Amino acid sequence: MKFKQNIVIAFFVLAFSIAAFGQTETPKTRVSLYGVHFLEAGQSLRVSLQNPKFSDGEIIPCIKVRIVLDVYENGATDTNRLRLARRVTREIELDAGEAAVFDFPAPRTGAYVSASVFATPETEVSGDGSVRLASTLNIREAGRTMLNLPAVEKGFDPQPDPPNEP
Repeated sequence: MKFKQNIVIAFFVLAFSIAAFGQTETPKTRVSLYGVHFLEAGQSLRVSLQNPKFSDGEIIPCIKVRIVLDVYENGATDTNRLRLARRVTREIELDAGEAAVFDFPAPRTGAYVSASVFATPETEVSGDGSVRLASTLNIREAGRTMLNLPAVEKGFDPQPDPPNEP
């Protein structure tokens, strides 16, 4: 009987803590996902980051950026399945107007690599709380760019509403 009461109490404490955690306000995180790409031997993957500063009068907070590269290899028995071989992570802080580059060379046998970029403000952000980060992913070979994937802001509409009519 006492065991059942302890289980019920533990369940309610867990449920309450999950509900309380879900209601706490966390800083807005900007996520850029670049998918899975195959790197052949001799190629490298480059992630470029920039915390843009558009004017001198604007106060832009420092942001913490985390780059996550998941390296996959083919399974031993099934060649169509990828198996996570290792994870490479790097963390940096960027002030307004600063930029950084991270290069990852391919292994000798080649590998499938998935890149993700997470950016979070260091302090409270006024306004809507969004983080501005310009990031690109390049696959390079012998000093040449083979593939360039720029990240775009979600919801960016180059067409003004309504369009200017003559």
